[in-house]
Amino acid sequence: MPYSFVEIEKEKTWVIKAVFVFLLVFYFLVAELLWIVTRMFFSSQSPFAGPAQLFSPGEFVIVFAVALAVASLHWYYSTRNMIADLTNLLDARAPDLGDTYHKMFRNVVDEVSIATGGRKIGCYVVPSSGMNAFAVSDLEGNSAIGVTEGLLSRLSRSQLEAVVGHEAAHIASGDSFSTTVICSLFGIYGALLEGINRITLGRSGDSSKERVSVGARFGAYLLVVYLVLLVVKGANHLLNMFISRQREYRADAVAVRLTRDPVALSEALYLISRGWRGVGVIPGSLSPIFITAPDTDSLSESEGIFSDLFSTHPPFKNRLNILLDMAHSDLQSLKSGIRTAPKTVVEEEPVELEGLSVDARRGGPFCPKCGQALSEISYEGAPAMKCRFCGGVLAASDVATRIIARENYLFPGEIRESSEALMKSHWRENPPNFFNVTDKLACPRCREAMERGFFTYGLPVIIDKCFKCGNIWFDKGELEMLQYLIEKSRNGEL
Repeated sequence: MPYSFVEIEKEKTWVIKAVFVFLLVFYFLVAELLWIVTRMFFSSQSPFAGPAQLFSPGEFVIVFAVALAVASLHWYYSTRNMIADLTNLLDARAPDLGDTYHKMFRNVVDEVSIATGGRKIGCYVVPSSGMNAFAVSDLEGNSAIGVTEGLLSRLSRSQLEAVVGHEAAHIASGDSFSTTVICSLFGIYGALLEGINRITLGRSGDSSKERVSVGARFGAYLLVVYLVLLVVKGANHLLNMFISRQREYRADAVAVRLTRDPVALSEALYLISRGWRGVGVIPGSLSPIFITAPDTDSLSESEGIFSDLFSTHPPFKNRLNILLDMAHSDLQSLKSGIRTAPKTVVEEEPVELEGLSVDARRGGPFCPKCGQALSEISYEGAPAMKCRFCGGVLAASDVATRIIARENYLFPGEIRESSEALMKSHWRENPPNFFNVTDKLACPRCREAMERGFFTYGLPVIIDKCFKCGNIWFDKGELEMLQYLIEKSRNGEL
């Protein structure tokens, strides 16, 4: 590692002091501005009559005391539980060790943790089909690495090791601590601002035709909150100037030192750059903690003084060129020889419990269609249940999200033909009325009536979902058809 423990602790102390001073100055300027504006409203004397009225010693002490108190409270409540707050905001969850992809991720983190000196590192998975990864650290020395489902499903093991090595390098060098502190202080509020934008400006956020009207009173309240968050977001941009783009180059170099495989990291970065990185799901204000910014903008992919000041990540092409130089390769060779996981027909693996096949169990849950006992299976590495008689599959909502994010399924011909026929017939027929469903299925888990509807608007695959326990029932072939259509939609083929 390029730093000793003493150097890391010194840098950590410097970061804490610098950021707190920034916080204090920020609140002092805001408090001073509010003080001046307030006096303009309640005093007949102009505040611009002379400098003595603007910065009298008594006022200065009062404003400074208020700013110090607010900055201290902001610091305390924002940094006391940083990892939990940020992972909750991202809806990141601990890996499901019954899932083979999650288990592989847990193993890779443990191996890289040993390689970096045995530091205990937690791990999280974000339920998004975007491709990205992050590292966070807190004041107590706890650290965690997180990846999205999309990244986990589309990278090979060696590519995943390189990405985890990159994030572990941020933790070992102390970079992740400074970015976590900055994101906790201001990035979370920037994420709230992005949420308000999505609510008030439209469902998709990019079309004036889809704007959602709000009540006047609620609108006024949102306006005040919006302005406050806008100021805070501006402060977040200023704080990001402390974050150097060089830290990403350093982390790439350390990852290569850990894995001895510059090609794997360059392949991973290339695949991430070509895919969706989670914009819309991952707040842009939290981009400093991620391996790459979720949004694509010209500033990140350019060079110069402004890019160095206001962008937290260097251009992809620069990172790839450096890594490929290490491997004595070039971009063209990378594109032609990139290693991707082969697609295979999914073999559903039955799960054995204490030596007894689960098919032999008759304690339920039972199929809502034919009443047969469901068997536990591993479907594309994710735990699910299947009726061996009618072929239906029961999966929890988050498990269904994982399965759909994965693209290793080689779809048989009948699934492809059925899916395309369904898409064609859907647009010719009237949409079904789900309010008049009379034969609702009982949830195999909790026996609550399941609601029928589309899994997602835009694709005509109908599923039954329990809103009490969150399980989804797929009739035979429905899950495969949904995977096929979503994969085609993701690749722009629909």
